[in-house]
Amino acid sequence: MSTHLCIDCGNTRVKAAVIENSVITARATSDYDHLAPVVDLAARSGAQAALMASTTHRSTEVAQALADVLHCPVKELDHTTPIPLQIAYRTPHTLGRDRIATAVGAWTEFTGCNLLVVDAGTCITFDVVLADGTLLGGNIAPGINMRLQAMHQHTSRLPLVERDGDVPLVAYDTTTALRCGAVLGAAAEIDGMATRLTSVLGQLKVMLTGGDAPLLAEHLLIQHVTLADDLLLNGLDTILDYNLK
Repeated sequence: MSTHLCIDCGNTRVKAAVIENSVITARATSDYDHLAPVVDLAARSGAQAALMASTTHRSTEVAQALADVLHCPVKELDHTTPIPLQIAYRTPHTLGRDRIATAVGAWTEFTGCNLLVVDAGTCITFDVVLADGTLLGGNIAPGINMRLQAMHQHTSRLPLVERDGDVPLVAYDTTTALRCGAVLGAAAEIDGMATRLTSVLGQLKVMLTGGDAPLLAEHLLIQHVTLADDLLLNGLDTILDYNLK
């Protein structure tokens, strides 16, 4: 039985999972100033291999903390790590490690399909994986909270609005106007990207992941969207298997 520790070092939080034979059996989340939950998970994981994907320079701190309790090295995913996809991005060294792992996670779930993988987190990333296993790359847009913060910070009178709340099609006050602009605008981007890609590629599966995925899914017009948790962590697990075999 293979036991892997997979770590997602995001912009604000660290998420880790113990994965045994492709099934997540335990998980932990922490912020960068209080890594104890993730370190404790690693200490009792019995992991035989560990892989990290990072979008932040603070991954070094995480790797050092985990090295003290693991009996295997913590490897960090980069563009040179062998993966079961072919990267066609012109500058693979600048392609986000999180995007690589998430694309692999999506491909693992729907091998042989054209995929649009949307990760709705701090930023919203759109990545295209072709049916032949080519990771073309994709787009990056501001996430919902970033849109709300930008409208507040770059104007003199617009308030900072919470993401959660009423989202009518036509706003009825300033609060809903800002929220609708952020949420429905992001949803329209996903609808539009999926529609444009379908016109070029034909049949396409859309996979939606990330913290804002459930909220955005409520407001999409396109059909047959798969809400997928843990694509990044599952992608890291697949990459570990691919390299160990």
